[in-house]
Amino acid sequence: MKVPGESDEQNLENVTAPQDDVERWVIATYAMWSEYYSEGDWQYIAGSPVKEESAADMKVMLSRDWGIDNRDDLLDTVTYLTALYMEDDNIDQEDIETGAWDLCRACQILGMAFVAGIIDREEMMDISLVVGSLMQCYYPSWMHLYSSYINGYKAWRLEEDEEDEEALEDVEEREQICRELLIMPGGPCSVPWNLELPVEFEEDEDPEEE
Repeated sequence: MKVPGESDEQNLENVTAPQDDVERWVIATYAMWSEYYSEGDWQYIAGSPVKEESAADMKVMLSRDWGIDNRDDLLDTVTYLTALYMEDDNIDQEDIETGAWDLCRACQILGMAFVAGIIDREEMMDISLVVGSLMQCYYPSWMHLYSSYINGYKAWRLEEDEEDEEALEDVEEREQICRELLIMPGGPCSVPWNLELPVEFEEDEDPEEE
């Protein structure tokens, strides 16, 4: 609903602005990517101040970079990124030290898919909160989450050549973004890490009694 006195542009912006601290928490999990992508609009879903203007770009990036063209593709990719962390018996310290790279990207592509019109806001949040609960399980703070994200990004970016100058510059840029966001007054990490997330897990049905 349009608020009286708002311009059309302001009303469109509100579509991707977080509505409460829970949404702010989710946006913070991939703010480092949003800041890199948008150069300053990390506080919006997928770094997109105006949903309608960003939808086409998000569709292109999801298809080109992720092979995501529809909801099924999206859900398959989120499942792939989070599968290891759903099976906690298989997690070791090395996984934890780099695993936020996958978990943060899972929330990122959910935000991108919302902006692209592939899923609605409710589904974006429902799935993002499940991923967020995994983050809170494995990491004790924003600092630990961001550090793990950087470790994972660095391993991915330098996988082919650890001395590639362009890749090293990319890593340094992403590290700098994370450092700035972690200490930014009113920044993404000002939302309490241990914020209670209203996660709704699917319950297994009890077997029918004979």
